[in-house]
Amino acid sequence: MHKKSLTPFIIFFVSIFCFGSAYGAGFQLFNELSARTAGLGAAMTARADVVESAWFNPAVSAMLDGPKFMTGMSAVIPQMKLESDNYRADMKDKVYPLPHVYGAMPLGDKFGLSMAINVPYGLTTEWSNDWRGKYYAVYTELRCLFISPAVAVKPFDWLSFSAGPNFVYATADMRRAVSPKVPGLKSNMKGEDWAYGYTVSMMAKPIKDWSLGVTYHSQVDLGLRGTARYSMSIPPFPKSDMWLDVSLPRTVSIGVATTAVKNFTFSMDIVWTDWSSYDSLDFVYAKAPGTGKPGVVSVPRNWEDAWAFKFGAEYTYNSMWQFRAAYAYDKSPIKNKYREPTLPTNDRHVFSVGLGWNYKHMGIDASYTYVLVENGGTSPMTPGLDGTYKGQAHVIGTSFRWSF
Repeated sequence: MHKKSLTPFIIFFVSIFCFGSAYGAGFQLFNELSARTAGLGAAMTARADVVESAWFNPAVSAMLDGPKFMTGMSAVIPQMKLESDNYRADMKDKVYPLPHVYGAMPLGDKFGLSMAINVPYGLTTEWSNDWRGKYYAVYTELRCLFISPAVAVKPFDWLSFSAGPNFVYATADMRRAVSPKVPGLKSNMKGEDWAYGYTVSMMAKPIKDWSLGVTYHSQVDLGLRGTARYSMSIPPFPKSDMWLDVSLPRTVSIGVATTAVKNFTFSMDIVWTDWSSYDSLDFVYAKAPGTGKPGVVSVPRNWEDAWAFKFGAEYTYNSMWQFRAAYAYDKSPIKNKYREPTLPTNDRHVFSVGLGWNYKHMGIDASYTYVLVENGGTSPMTPGLDGTYKGQAHVIGTSFRWSF
């Protein structure tokens, strides 16, 4: 539901927590993770012993041995370029901070509470103002903040369930040149919205040393309301109210974890994302560009559903140190036909290492992640941008955790 105004607290909170990188499957991020889960490749749906389950599987809260809290930051350094035989354009190099906060606690023997505050969706791409594709994109940003409380119930010692809402605040900012027929004319479209979804999950420990988790995050339908402005006052391009509908897709995560090998914890996740719900980007104007009359500008997307496969391993050296490594394969939902510079990513391979240090009731985690984006061809729908998109990203994460 759209809010015309926000309190200074909410504005400050969102400005801190909502930053995105262009290296997820679609605009779903890998980088909202804590340092510990980044070091495990986000293979966390079946981990029954971590506070990050507040997002990955809230049913775990009823199985914890006490209250747990975590906060931290990841620094994301993406790099993307477009190359052809006679041309090269580089996306601007920037460092994007991505904070996270997780908390979870059991309530008696049968219940649990959890809270996750993170950024599971977002994107920021910024090209030069005078690059060849300026009529398609210069600056594109989608910022999302998820606030996700949940309640868990444990009917048996080996089985628990959870449910809870997702409160989502999103903003969008899109800038580009308008047309070579009107040199120097630029557009700037901004919008915001509050929306709602939900999460349900299950955690089971059917046999010793093995656990199974399933988590469902619902679709969130954003109705971004805002304004379209132009750099020059020209009658066919008036300032206008604007509406933009964007759906954050539903996801299903299935995970398994085992501690059957002494001192090791192995985990694996399979994640399905319903990106086929993102079939077009429809801009609704009170005064459409070029006509000044009510109208709709529709941009086809036609994305496909995507799968991700995540594998993580954690070695406990002693009560003070843990070492982690992971690999994840994340399939892109974007067909070559529809790849364009607002989000030019492709299938990606994610390699991570990490370590954890524990002392009494506190711990510190650190991780490094390298994201290799497979080369992607340009779309025939963006003439003048022939070539190949190439990308990678580096992510450095640190988290602090406490047990009570």
